[in-house]
Amino acid sequence: MDFKILGPIEVRTSHGMPIALGRRKQRVLLAALLLNTGKAIPSRRMLDWLWGERAPATAESNLYTYISALRKVLGSPSRIEAGSHGYVLRVTPGEVDVTLFEELAAQGQQALSAGRHDVALERLSRALGLWRGESVLEDLPLPAPLRCEAARLERLRATVVDASLEARLALGRHGEMLADLETLTRRDPLNERLRAQHMLALYRCGRRADALAVFHRARSTLAAEVGLDPGPDLARMHERILADDPRLTPPAALAARRAPAELPMAPAAFTGRATEVARLRTMLTSLSGASPVSAITGTAGAGKSALAVHVAHQVAGRFPDGRLYVDLHGSTPGGAPLHPADVLARLLRSLGDDTALRSAGPGRRPDLDEAAARFRSLTDGRRLLLLLDNARDAAQVRPLLPASPTCRVLVTARRTLTSLEAASHFRLGFMAEEETFALLTRLIGEERAAAEPRPARTIARLCAGLPLAVRIAAARLIARPGLSLGALAARLAAEERRLPELQTDDQAVRASFMLSYRGLDPESRRMFRLLGLLDGALGGTTVSVGAAADLADRSEPHAADLLDRLTDAQLLETCGHDRYRVHDLLRLFARERAGEEDSEEERAQAAWRARHGLRTPPACTTAIG
Repeated sequence: MDFKILGPIEVRTSHGMPIALGRRKQRVLLAALLLNTGKAIPSRRMLDWLWGERAPATAESNLYTYISALRKVLGSPSRIEAGSHGYVLRVTPGEVDVTLFEELAAQGQQALSAGRHDVALERLSRALGLWRGESVLEDLPLPAPLRCEAARLERLRATVVDASLEARLALGRHGEMLADLETLTRRDPLNERLRAQHMLALYRCGRRADALAVFHRARSTLAAEVGLDPGPDLARMHERILADDPRLTPPAALAARRAPAELPMAPAAFTGRATEVARLRTMLTSLSGASPVSAITGTAGAGKSALAVHVAHQVAGRFPDGRLYVDLHGSTPGGAPLHPADVLARLLRSLGDDTALRSAGPGRRPDLDEAAARFRSLTDGRRLLLLLDNARDAAQVRPLLPASPTCRVLVTARRTLTSLEAASHFRLGFMAEEETFALLTRLIGEERAAAEPRPARTIARLCAGLPLAVRIAAARLIARPGLSLGALAARLAAEERRLPELQTDDQAVRASFMLSYRGLDPESRRMFRLLGLLDGALGGTTVSVGAAADLADRSEPHAADLLDRLTDAQLLETCGHDRYRVHDLLRLFARERAGEEDSEEERAQAAWRARHGLRTPPACTTAIG
């Protein structure tokens, strides 16, 4: 049912049909129960409320009659329960407008205190929308105790009105509230806070003289009515308007100017990935049914960061409250992954809040839980995009996630972050050969690529769909205008020279792979190294679980587990049931590591086992041919 007392008393069925409540005292009785929902009211108190000292001899029996009649019109005897302590009206959440009003008022004021003005205004407006009149139970004569409770609710309403005006001013909606402020100040001419808000709204609308006139009228009214000068708040507003104080600028306008825009420069010559770009754009811009977190994983050098930054720039306009970016250094050469508390400190500073930092003290790391909670509060209701690049694992990312459905998070990582809640995962594979060739052409210029088309395609093919390799090859060509594409293609064609050639300045394919390799356990490293022998042993780059078991001299279940670990580390990819593929450049890297870390005899034995499909071969010192 729907019980309403914020205005005339009214009760409606779940279908919206009004219910006739009967005689006046019966309605007063229901009003008393509604103002004390869930509380037991003794019969003696009810009698006092209904008749006071003039209760007739039949008052008690009349009370029972009213209770019975109310139970009947409310459709259930259990609605009004009789107990040892009195009568209790039983309602479910949301049935009584007073309860909902107080809940929304509390939520709105809490949001206002946290600086979430849009959320505050939404809650406060809903609370005020529940009122259907100027006073509680305005159609009933209430006894003194009930009038006190009604007066409390009316004072709360005035507080909510004041808070909603504050929220509207903070959001820069001063123009639309002038009429409301004029009406409110006419009703309550001695309310100095309303006068100050009216002055501020006029000033922000460019009506400085009118704002000052409001002050002079208020001063005259206060002097005439109560013999007082304007209080300090109203006087301070007058002084600030006279001085054109910049602090009078709407917080929303300041926030718009300060909205963080931290995305790195969009990657030059971004090419291809049309399917992935479209999918990410949809996930980041859809507000219904989409996961708030999108996690991109893939092999080192596959272009995860470039894709994420490219898409983030495309959708930046959909996030007016800011675009935040942090490189988490989960896989950075020579660097350590950032601690989540340090990341949160940076994010809070970007959003203009250093509460958690001040509480931690100078030079100290803030408490992780406190900083995470503050970040969630600060981002609630905002349209923010957070790009967390180069994550180590889900544990590093989890404390950094906003809770608001209006925020979107884009994460890049080498390992699949399967334990990350509410995340949508997809693996970024290698580029198709045509996309690889198109990227190379854009980087070195169409004229240079057209001058040597066959070597250009050979370079693209030998880069094996790895964007990092293409960019390094292009950087070498750009740095050396005299180096022909044919010469570079010839160097890359020699497998033993390919990885050494694919490095320039601070970028190297080998170094990028090395970080993923070092993150493995010893057994997984060994399996990876042995997979580098496959091309010479089997003439291919795919392997079954059984063949890998022979190669490593391990049981098939153990081998399958190791292959899955390599897949999770993005050093291997699945290509059908129980089959795995080693990318060409990763195969060369694995072979290099085997040459560095495994003896010639160990490599020869592994090759023999793979060739013959056997495990634990006899002593063998034959070099791999």
